[in-house]
Amino acid sequence: MNCWHCGAELIWGGDHDVEDSEDYDIVTNLSCPKCNSYIEVYHAINDNSDYDDLTKA
Repeated sequence: MNCWHCGAELIWGGDHDVEDSEDYDIVTNLSCPKCNSYIEVYHAINDNSDYDDLTKA
């Protein structure tokens, strides 16, 4: 994945469980070696019905 600001390849810092949230279960942290941006991507808890519909097509 590339940085939204400068286009450099992001460095994966790890995945971690999200505690005390009813909406998210995992957070992934990424950083940019070029512009020092820090990005957190949260994975939403859901029933996967939308994903299941896409994979059955």
